[in-house]
Amino acid sequence: MKSTNARHDLKAADSKAEQPDQLVQRALVLHRQGDARLARHLYETALLSDAEHFDALHLLGILEYQAGHAERAIVPLTQALRVNPTLAAPHSNLGLAHQALGQYEDARHGFERALAIAPEHVETLNNLGNVLRDLQQPEAALARYDEALRIKPDYLRALNNRGNVLRELQRHVDAIASLDAALQLDPQYAEAHYNRGNVLQDLYQHEAAAHSYQQALRIKPDMIEASINLGNALQDLAQYAAALDSYEHALRLAPNSIAARLNQAHTLQRLHEPELALLSYELALNLQPDHVDAVIGRGDVLRDLNRHQEALVCAEQAMQLRRDYAPAFNSRGITLSTLGRFSEAQADHRRTLELAPHKGLYYRNLVQAGPLPADDKHFEAMRQLAQASDRLAPDDRVNLHFALGEALEKLDLHDDSFAQYLQANALQRQRTAYPERATLALLEWCRATFTSEFLQQRQGLGTQSDAPIFVIGMPRSGSTLIERILDSHPLMYGCGERRDFIQTLMHFIEQHHAGRSELDTLAALTDAQLVQIGEGYLRRIGDAVGSGATAEAEVSAPHRRFVDKSLLNFIHVGLIHLALPNARFIHSRRAPIETCLSCYSKLFDDVPFSYDLGELGRYYSAYDTLMDHWRTVLPPGVMLEVQYEELVADFDAQARRMVQHCGFEWDDACNTFHQNQRAVATSSLAQVRQPLYRHALSRWRPAAQLLQPLLDGLGPVLSGTTVPDPQDAHPGVAPHQ
Repeated sequence: MKSTNARHDLKAADSKAEQPDQLVQRALVLHRQGDARLARHLYETALLSDAEHFDALHLLGILEYQAGHAERAIVPLTQALRVNPTLAAPHSNLGLAHQALGQYEDARHGFERALAIAPEHVETLNNLGNVLRDLQQPEAALARYDEALRIKPDYLRALNNRGNVLRELQRHVDAIASLDAALQLDPQYAEAHYNRGNVLQDLYQHEAAAHSYQQALRIKPDMIEASINLGNALQDLAQYAAALDSYEHALRLAPNSIAARLNQAHTLQRLHEPELALLSYELALNLQPDHVDAVIGRGDVLRDLNRHQEALVCAEQAMQLRRDYAPAFNSRGITLSTLGRFSEAQADHRRTLELAPHKGLYYRNLVQAGPLPADDKHFEAMRQLAQASDRLAPDDRVNLHFALGEALEKLDLHDDSFAQYLQANALQRQRTAYPERATLALLEWCRATFTSEFLQQRQGLGTQSDAPIFVIGMPRSGSTLIERILDSHPLMYGCGERRDFIQTLMHFIEQHHAGRSELDTLAALTDAQLVQIGEGYLRRIGDAVGSGATAEAEVSAPHRRFVDKSLLNFIHVGLIHLALPNARFIHSRRAPIETCLSCYSKLFDDVPFSYDLGELGRYYSAYDTLMDHWRTVLPPGVMLEVQYEELVADFDAQARRMVQHCGFEWDDACNTFHQNQRAVATSSLAQVRQPLYRHALSRWRPAAQLLQPLLDGLGPVLSGTTVPDPQDAHPGVAPHQ
């Protein structure tokens, strides 16, 4: 039996005896069958006999191009054209090889020479359109696609490419029409579905875009770009878990995709999983250590983890990688603000705006770093931009109007300020999913489920640690000030606003729901499960306390207790008390209208109820009712009420009450909380670095007709339109002013 090598030797010997035309014919059969290696050998053997054999040269060039070796295709195609320059095909194929190598002018010349010979060849017209797009000549490209479609109206690739170039020309309606025409001819044309999704994303029609990407993936499940862009559309719809699934699908297809990895990391941040987000950024940096967006993202998540000095290093590294990159300056500016270095932060934010003058977020970050004088160039730029904000992307519009509202408020131009807040909140409400009925029902379920009897039957069953102190309440109620005072005590550590308890609950429910609803799962907790939840929370928050204590140079004393300022934990007070019976709560309160108006002036990540005055009032009323319930059912000494107005008016007495409630002796460091150098990452970051001022007690109020939805939502008692019976008044609630 002959060996494989022997057979090849015989074939080679036979091929030498054949004429070049015969070799080329045999090679062409093998070429079409996909045997590139042997076909190449036969083409080259034919050329040994006849170095100017046109078909051998031309077909060898095509084979090399199809095999992904465009640079090796150039020589035989060029030689073929020297032999016979009168045929269109080799000119066109040489153009394709040059295009694959990024040699766009050479490619253009090749296609144009082909068209001079065969002016109605639609594929060459389409290819010339593609290379004109590569040369940033979209109008010229469009003319070529239109010419191809005049000759062949059902030419799918030209319809698809025409849609893409119309998108580049901002002619989105025409782009959709072209792509729809392609899809009418072939509903299974995955690329047209994908490109249609891209146009819809440009138009901020995220739901429709997601549908188009899903159609593309139904046809081509391995279409990586569609999976990534589907994730982007789902992120814009705030469907973060689904977006994460889409990025992870892309990563299964292409584990080294930087785009998929960075989007995965960003989504994990939105899902409040900073440790996992950090891992994703580091995986991206393992693939490409100098990827500037990965470096910035890593710094941003380190800041979320209270590792601010490391975050600062990342921002500065990014600035070295790209010296005029706005996101790098923005990242450093935010970190400097959290560290209280406001003048340096403002300088970074000003530089950011010089590089990206239409980015609304950058204006908001500048305003939050300190007041802007009325004659400041960026203040005037904001006003001019706001007058034509409908030309901006929705996110930029929202951020810009919030920024201008805050800048005007700091100048005491309150009517103009509130007009900006009205625009900002209306825009954000359109973009925010807020299931009001379900949200208010959850608060009512807590009140109905965690009764006195329910708590008494399970009293003392959870984890016995006394380390946690929960600051709870509404946003903008003075909670950052409370945390700052406690954090200034040498035996307490402020963790900031973390979601460790709710994340622990979600993880527990995933493991134990057993077909039940989330609420039924929580209502049926066993003694052992309460311990499991308490211990799970302590592990999560313990990691944060540990990282903060090692990353911040100023932390030197051992901490016996930590302060968790995730305010919306007020919903879970009953469950927290069962899982952590020795934990203590401090309820931060502020006059209702002042609290709500302050919420309305801020753009939050996770406060969907604050963008409509009526919804905000109704939420506050439901919160107030639930807090009444917790006061009634919790054992004495578990929860302390702190009224912001009383804290400002009689700081020493109220601060001492808080420290005593936490189980410690007074420390004079609590009196100088504003000198505490630890980082602050909330919207109150500037205020808590200043001494208390009484002018912060009450806000300016808009005209009654503008405020009416809020008053209606609050109801007559909370809005102050009816005076309650003094015996029914909440402990420590300031009277209406």
